[in-house]
Amino acid sequence: MYEIGKIITTHGIRGELKIYSYSDFERFKKGKTCFVIQNGEKITFEITNARQQKNVWIVKFKGYDNINDVLQFKDLMVYSDNSLEETLDEDDYRYDMLIGKNIVVDGKVVGKVVSILDVPQGHILEVETATKKTLIPFRNPFIGPIDETSITIYPIEGLL
Repeated sequence: MYEIGKIITTHGIRGELKIYSYSDFERFKKGKTCFVIQNGEKITFEITNARQQKNVWIVKFKGYDNINDVLQFKDLMVYSDNSLEETLDEDDYRYDMLIGKNIVVDGKVVGKVVSILDVPQGHILEVETATKKTLIPFRNPFIGPIDETSITIYPIEGLL
């Protein structure tokens, strides 16, 4: 079971939902399936329509044609049974693989990744240090080696 997003709210009156995706893989495509856990019960959906709007997906599920049908799913996490591990390139990472990792500069832990922002230019790590939160572009030349517990960064002056 892989957490792939969160249902934020409804969109319109025809049963569409706004989903914040935790993955930049296109999990929300017509014909794909996903599910939620509601009151301990797994509810599986087939996607009949999906489009990206800013930083969320507008998704329509088969058989849910009215706002009243989907209101119950607001604020629930969205899951998939399909792993993307085998499709990840060597330098590709899922959000959950990065969130929680320590940030290391010159061999010293200086902070921890608390979230990831998806912007048109790429991804930005939100890092919490001892004194503040800061944003670090997730790209060369800022990012160095990544291992199981940490991300080495090469900050420019003023970044931290």
